[in-house]
Amino acid sequence: MILSYNALKKDGTTFASKGDFESIRDLMDNLSAQEMTLIRYREQRYQIIETIKTLIQPGVKKIEIAEFCESLASMIGSGLPLLESMESIKETIRVTRLRDALDQVIGGIAQGESLSGAFSRQPEVFPEMLMFFCHIGEETGTIQTALDNTANYLKKVDSIISQVKRALIYPGFVVCAMLAVIIFWLFFVLPRLVSTFKDINVQLPNITLNLVKFVQFSKDNWFIYPIAIGLLTIGFVFLGRIPKTRMLLSRIAFRLPVIGDLLKHSTLTLLFSNMSLMLQSGVTLTKTLDILEKVFHNDLIRSVIIRIRNETNMGNSLLAAFTATNFFDAITLKMVSVGEKTGTLDQRLKYLADTYEVKTSRSVDVMGKMIEPIAIVMTGGIFVFIVISLIGPVYDLMSKLGGG
Repeated sequence: MILSYNALKKDGTTFASKGDFESIRDLMDNLSAQEMTLIRYREQRYQIIETIKTLIQPGVKKIEIAEFCESLASMIGSGLPLLESMESIKETIRVTRLRDALDQVIGGIAQGESLSGAFSRQPEVFPEMLMFFCHIGEETGTIQTALDNTANYLKKVDSIISQVKRALIYPGFVVCAMLAVIIFWLFFVLPRLVSTFKDINVQLPNITLNLVKFVQFSKDNWFIYPIAIGLLTIGFVFLGRIPKTRMLLSRIAFRLPVIGDLLKHSTLTLLFSNMSLMLQSGVTLTKTLDILEKVFHNDLIRSVIIRIRNETNMGNSLLAAFTATNFFDAITLKMVSVGEKTGTLDQRLKYLADTYEVKTSRSVDVMGKMIEPIAIVMTGGIFVFIVISLIGPVYDLMSKLGGG
């Protein structure tokens, strides 16, 4: 049941919150474990309202989770207890979904649950990597390092996503502006011009007549377009559920010019960064590969990770496993070879992660510079086609006026 409640802290202050509890006794035990006293509570009977509120609440951004991890690591490093640290951080958080999730995490820890276990109960808010790193930190006694590693990983992901968004903003704006102009011309200006030409008996060329027919068809059968978009969306979703189709699409995406480079470089940045962090934390290679298989959702990358794991389980070296995938370039293979021979594999993997991060930034810049002129040429070409279709009638009109 969803309960809203007010509680009294041991320092005399009160606070209000809400959460999902099995019973009132569960709520009281939860508060008691945190040395708090229940003052009042109210059951949320209309849970559909709470569900709707949850759906319309903005999601938790990766950078917000990274900032939370950094703050928690800093407080734990300063010697503050875990629960007290999380309570202090929760009071500074303004994102409702994250604050509510932290309430549940704090309650779970207060009842004796592990930090990674409490996080795992909120999968819609906290990423898998946070749970994995916290579990490693709990086993090795390095929870502060685990939180710092999670923050670094999330910052890397957020940086890559932000770079791609920035590269697409200007081309996207140009395309939208040009499409708006084209739609205005087609559906508002063109029909009026055609009507004027017909009134004064100007002969319209076939290209103009066909364009007018297309516009009229679009107006009369506008519902076809949303239906077509819906069917295409359903088709893509259905195809996306077929493993072989997903694998094929992944292979095609990674072979596309520019976009394929961006996908590969960004994926390898995260892959090598995670491998380096886990190996530095004392996680075995087999366990590292098991975790990475769960973290990455791209079928092609997962197949590469599985192939590496199978090869190493058969006793082959990591270099031989990487080579068998036919996915990595010569520089990567050389770094892995050096790392294995010198016992500095984690450092070599970190070097590769940094290298591919730079390549990712370059790929984003190249993609942005390429998309911009392509978008302008394509939309401009459509606009030129519309203009050319009107040149003939305009010249005909001018000759008539001159002759009149």
